[in-house]
Amino acid sequence: MVRFPMFRLATLLAWQLSTPIADRIKVFTRRHPRYGHMLCAGAGRVFHVLELRLRLWMLGLSQPRHMPPISQKNALDAGAYILGEVVLFAIGGAIAVLEVNRQASKLDDKVLDKELYAKLEELQNELVVQQQDLDRLQGKLRALAGSPPAPRGVDVSPALPATPAPRAPASPHPEEGPPPALPLPADECDD
Repeated sequence: MVRFPMFRLATLLAWQLSTPIADRIKVFTRRHPRYGHMLCAGAGRVFHVLELRLRLWMLGLSQPRHMPPISQKNALDAGAYILGEVVLFAIGGAIAVLEVNRQASKLDDKVLDKELYAKLEELQNELVVQQQDLDRLQGKLRALAGSPPAPRGVDVSPALPATPAPRAPASPHPEEGPPPALPLPADECDD
């Protein structure tokens, strides 16, 4: 039976939800100038300067000492864009790390299963060897006792009596000698 990949579905859902979250952050920073100026305006200006310097470098043009300033609205928009992309990248990176860790744990489980299977097989082989040794020793014991060998799997140990024979009570004083014999039942007496 094939299991439905719930983890992959959850990661896809998180990825799809991260885009609206990033958009909400962009809208929030644009509507609230206090947070927008703190979070986004500086990041937008730095992004603008780095982008212009990279473009000039790729075109092979000389780098000016001072870059032209960017308007406050454009700086807020660029900063909000950067913040949204950082959120998307963070969620995507977290998903990738979780997926790699999950795959690694699956691989560890497979290795552990193989190790357990190898140990189980080793124990089964050892059990077979011990059973062969036990059969060999029982055969030698029977040969010494002079009894015919029993078929495999049949218990040949002597049967124990159903009820144990009564024991004589131990003498409280060992110097008195052995305890008196118990009387025999009437059917076992010699007449």
